[in-house]
Parts: sequence; structure tokens; C-alpha cells
Amino acid sequence: MDTTIARPEYPRPDFTREGWQSLNGTWDFCFDDEDRIEAGGDFAAFPAATKITVPFCYQSAMSGIGSSEVHPVLWYRRTFDVDMADGRVLLHFGAVDYLAKVWLNGVFLGSHAGGHSGFHFDVTAQVREQGNELIVKAEDYEERDKPRGKQTWTGEKFGCWYTATSGIWQPVWLEYAGSAYFTQIKITPDVERLQALCEVFLSSPRPLRVRAVASFSIDGRKQEMTAETLVEDGYGQLVFAFPDHDIRQHYILWSPEEPNLIDVCCETLDLPVNDRVQTYFGMRQIEVINGRIWLNGANLFQRLVLDQGYWKESLLTPPSDKAIIADIRLTKEMGFNGVRKHQKIEDPRYYYWADRMGLLVWGEMPSAYCYNDNAVTRSADELAAFIRRDYNHPCIVAWVTINESWGVRQIVTSRQQQDYAKALYYLAKALDPTRLVSSNDGWEQLNDTDICAIHDYALFADNVDKYDDFDDFLTHAALHRPLYAQGHAHRGQPVLMTEYGGIAFEDKDETSWGYFGKVKTEEEFLARLGPVTAYLVQSGRFCGFCYTQLTDVMQETNGLLTAEREVKVDLQKLKALIDSGKTNK
Repeated sequence: MDTTIARPEYPRPDFTREGWQSLNGTWDFCFDDEDRIEAGGDFAAFPAATKITVPFCYQSAMSGIGSSEVHPVLWYRRTFDVDMADGRVLLHFGAVDYLAKVWLNGVFLGSHAGGHSGFHFDVTAQVREQGNELIVKAEDYEERDKPRGKQTWTGEKFGCWYTATSGIWQPVWLEYAGSAYFTQIKITPDVERLQALCEVFLSSPRPLRVRAVASFSIDGRKQEMTAETLVEDGYGQLVFAFPDHDIRQHYILWSPEEPNLIDVCCETLDLPVNDRVQTYFGMRQIEVINGRIWLNGANLFQRLVLDQGYWKESLLTPPSDKAIIADIRLTKEMGFNGVRKHQKIEDPRYYYWADRMGLLVWGEMPSAYCYNDNAVTRSADELAAFIRRDYNHPCIVAWVTINESWGVRQIVTSRQQQDYAKALYYLAKALDPTRLVSSNDGWEQLNDTDICAIHDYALFADNVDKYDDFDDFLTHAALHRPLYAQGHAHRGQPVLMTEYGGIAFEDKDETSWGYFGKVKTEEEFLARLGPVTAYLVQSGRFCGFCYTQLTDVMQETNGLLTAEREVKVDLQKLKALIDSGKTNK
């Protein structure tokens, strides 16, 4: 691993090939506000005076530019050499916001729309041993009918929306693959049957033999299971059947307390150059039984924290692997067993470390902010890509498809917008029946959801009794919005308080804010949060909570940590509160 380049680690540790090459680092860069370069067709006119550090967006300090000005058209260029081994050469982009067009050695490779999803090109025919020229055009206009998440569409920060992240913002890399190569490996655990289904997708429709080897340890001894199959039309299935003994006694189930992972090596056979991919999965089962959430047959109370995944110096791009690990470690030290990754499809390495360190994750779609055909198709496409890429991560236990009716402001009465929310819910369930789905988190919910998710920032020690008549409350409102859309009602789903708190500390900055004022001291903070959290834990009416939020993000200063990850509250006192719902005085 070359530590002299930006973000040098392997970008997708859940889908690895031995031969790879990072293309992160210094690229030529320019703005093209009038969109003249492509129209002129003269890439030689590309100015090279400006440099940018990939994979950081130009708005971030780590890019080397750090400008918050709005520039809708961006150009990138770099040269590179390759190891001309046999097999296929694949060019990968982790994410480019929003529309990417790519040329290699003067050949147009194609385009990709979707600011949060990855894509790749087979560049075997275009690449040469030395002096390859790679050019990327990124278009990021301020449309509201595409998944934006927390990125402003006005050019200015406001409310809980922040500086945009334009262009390349996740790693770029080359991989050396087999003559025919794996495009996806999807592993579905079945704890009850003591087996796992391994589905393989290949780039070629020709019949090919595939071997998969699963390995894990029991009592310190390495165990292996091997399965083979003939893959036809680019798709095949293999099954790993665990021994007949109770796997719970041998510590191979995945949970936050015991984050056991099972490694899998998939390999094509009988090709001139075989493809070989390393992946992994976790044996775990998340389900709803009688209005409660269960993990591996045990009741699960989720203590989540809202995490927007912003860093002051790098915005949506994690500045380093160490930064990811530090965030997860602090999250656990505070007493949380999970995070809701709010309005962001996170870097794959975050999910990787959550898998390894034992942290539950809710994966949430970034929202669009108006309703039309573009919003429907763009959101559906990115949701499908999200689930496809991150399916194997055992840490992910729920998907959130819409948040607080963002982009569907008429969902209370609009049958069309309700049908759209249903469509996203059933798309998620069709692609992934193993996880829970919250189809409109916060309020104005539908019958078509696995979770009743309530947002209530006006929850204080002196008004928690509003939840005492729980059945009555579920027919009324969350904050200022009805809890359910017209024609819909609670159907016994588990109830979680998925946003509350949002307490900011006094900082003498009139532009910063939290919910319902600011506190001056740690004691005041604990006195405000403690009784509310105790009620959520002890009342028996809730299956979990999600506190807002982990870190300050720009003008929204209600984090438990500052934007620089400085701790605001004594960790031991906070952990005692989150663990038990009681302050530790």
C-alpha cells in the first residue's frame, strides 16, 4: 500500500482482487461554467494550471482548492501507466456527483448518472502500458429532482443543509481481473437452516465453472467449506451448509458483541486467466416478532446515534481510514450499539470497519427535494445500486428509503406520492428481504413499512406522559405533522424514536443552532437528556432510539462531538446514560 497518495487503502474491502492500482492523488483540474470544452471537442485546450487531490471534492480543504463557489461543470485529467498482465483491466469510480463522462486515450468510455453510486468500465481494449490519459467530466447542477442528501441546492448553507460535494468524491482505481470476471457476489445467511446462499454474477454469458471457499474459525481451529457450480448466462448459485451442531455454541454468529465474519474466496475455473475475488459475510438474522425486533433470536434494543458522515476538512469523503475507525470507536465508547447514517450512502470502508468492530448500521437514501418523474427514477436507480453494492455487510440491519416526506410533501393526501413511497419500499424488499425497511422515517408514514419511526425533538422530561396512552398517540401527530398519511395507520410494527435530542451547547455564535435552545453546562445537558432517554428505555413502548447527533456539522452544532471530533460530554457519564437510560451522578 502506497501511503504517499490520498486514501491509499483498497476502496472496497468486501470485494477485493489481488491485482489493483490506486488512481487517487494529484490530477489536473478546471472549472467549465459555460460548458465549452466538450462542445468544442478540443481536450488539448484543457488548462493544466490548477491541481486537485482526488478523491476530495473541490469544495473541501483536502482537495487543495477549498472553494464554496458554485461551479456546475468540472474537468479532471491525469496520466498513468499499467502492468499489462493478461486478463481484463477494469477502471472503477467509487462515486462522482452527479453525471460523469469518461474518456481514456481519446476514446469515450461512457457516462454514469448518480452521485452516490459506483461504476466501472472494462478498459482492456483502450489501455496501453505507458502514458494513458484519463479525462473525466463531472456535471453537478443544483436540481432538486435528484438524490442530494444534505447538500444545499441554493448555493448557500441553510437550516440543516450544507456545502455541496461536487465531482469525484470517492476513490478511483484500476483492477486486473480474469478473462471473464465477477461483477457481484451476493451472500444471504439463513441462520435457521444453518446455511448461506452464495449468488454469483459474471461478465460473460458462456458456461463457466466457479468454485467458492468459505473459511472461519471455531475454537481457534480454521474450518473450510467448498462448493462448486456451473454458471450459465452469467448467473449461478452455491450453498454453504454449516455442520449440524448448533452454530451458536461455536461463536460464528455476527452481532455487535461478537462481530464474527466468514471469509469467502470465489474463483472462476478453466479460463486462460481465472478471476479471483475475496469477500465475506456474517451469519445473522434480523426480524420482527410480535412488534419487537430480534437479532439472532434475541430481543434487540437499538441505541443509535444519527451520523451524517461529514468531516470539516473533507466534507462527505472520509479523510482517512483512521478517521473512520476513530468515529466508530467513539460511537461505541459513548454507549451506542449502532448508527443511522443520515442522508448518505457511506464509503464502503465505513461499513467494513462497522462489520469488523461490531456496530449496527441503518443505511439511508439521500433525498431529492421535489417530486417528478426524474426524482422517481433517479432515486430508484440509486437505491438499487446502494443495496446491490452493500448487501453483504452484516452491520447493515435496516434501509431508510425516505426521510420526513422530503421530496414528497403531498404524501399525506397524494395517492401518487404514496405509491412512489410504496414502490421504493417494495423495491428494497424485492432486492433484500432479509432486512427491515423504514419507508418514510419520522411522520406521514404508510402501512407499507417494517418500522414505526417517530421524530420528536419536543420531547422533554415534563411531557413524556404524552406517550402514556400509546394507542391514542399513534393515531395523532409527531411534532407538527400527522404520524400517518391518510388511509394508513399503525399495524403493529416496532416503534422507535428515530430522531430526538439535538441538544446544542452555548457557543456565542448566533448562526449556529440546536433544537429548542442551547445548554451552558454538561450538567444541564445530562439533566435534559437523561430523563427522556430513561423513559424511552424503561417505558417498554419503544424498541430503540436514535439520538441526534454524533458530530457538529457546519452551522448545526448539536453534536456530541465537535466537527473536529472533540468530546463535549464526559464519555463515562454519557455511556451510563445511553446504556441504562439513567444519568451517572
